[in-house]
Formats: sequence, structure tokens, C-alpha cells
Amino acid sequence: MANCIICHLDIIEGVDSFQECPNGHPTHTDCLKEWLLHASNCPLCREPYSSHIIEVFKDFIQQKDREKQEALENELKQEKVKQMGKIAEKMIFLKFIESIEVLMDAKEYEYALSRLDLHDNGATSNQKSRNLLFLKGKINYLKGRYDMAINLLTKLVKDKYDYPEGFLYLGKAYEALGLKDQARWAFDRIN
Repeated sequence: MANCIICHLDIIEGVDSFQECPNGHPTHTDCLKEWLLHASNCPLCREPYSSHIIEVFKDFIQQKDREKQEALENELKQEKVKQMGKIAEKMIFLKFIESIEVLMDAKEYEYALSRLDLHDNGATSNQKSRNLLFLKGKINYLKGRYDMAINLLTKLVKDKYDYPEGFLYLGKAYEALGLKDQARWAFDRIN
């Protein structure tokens, strides 16, 4: 009784279907079928299987290749849909920011802040949240709430040290409160 060189289980003659490489190394037919999806050489001696054996599994190999290609195409389609969703989300956010800037130009600060609060998830770990935090700080500065502006903008620059506009409005808020050393510190970090 021989062992399959792929799964190492016994090959029972008369019960199990098996194939051999040109050097006589036996494999279960089902084991070889799966092996041929990856290589056309014997896993033990590396001798190529005969064209007759390859031909026996040709339809199976082609079917598996088609399934693999379909799965890849489906994965690519899903990735495209995902990317389109991210782009749409960014566009919606940019439109939202634009609407906040229009409200700020119209000096509708309270309404702008209430709209920002609806979008804020409380985290400052991504660019979207940092932009919201900056806008809240800027609006509070424009409202004359310098202490609140300093609080918000300090959180912003602490999280993302290279946010020049955050340092600009932080410096202006310090300056408005007469804190010249802190203002100079903030202004020095703009560039």
C-alpha cells in the first residue's frame, strides 16, 4: 500500500483513484487536482507530469482559473465602489465646510457652531475632526470668546503640530487677551 505524496494518507488500491508522476510517485487524484492549480511538477521529484495527466484536469484547472478571475474582478469592483464612497464623503464634507464659511461670512456664528456640533464626533484623530476643531476655534475667536478659542485651538495644535492656521488664530486669541509672550510663541510656529 502506497502513501499519497501530497496528503501522506494511504492510497487504497481498488478504492482510491490515484495518479503517478513519470518517476512513479503516487498521489490521490483529488490531491493532484488541487496541486496542479499551483504547479505542474511532482511535489517530490519536481519532474513535470505528463501532458496526458494535465489534460485530464484541464477543465477543472480552467474552471478554477475562471472562478479566481471572477473573484478578483468582484473584489476590484467592490474596491472601486468603496473608493467612490470615500470620494463622495469627502465632497459632502467639503460642501459642508463651504456652508460653514458662508455662515461665518454672514456672522451667523451660533448657527455655524450648532451645525459643527452635529458633525463632531469628539475625536481629533483624523483630518476631518481637526478641521471641525479649527473651525470651532476660529468661530469662537471671531465671536470674541478668546478663552474658548484658545482651549479649542490648543487641542488642535497639540494633536497636529503643523496646523499653521490653528497657530495663527491661537496667536490672535492670546494677543486679544494681552498675553504677548504666548502670542509670540504661537506666531513663531506658523511657518
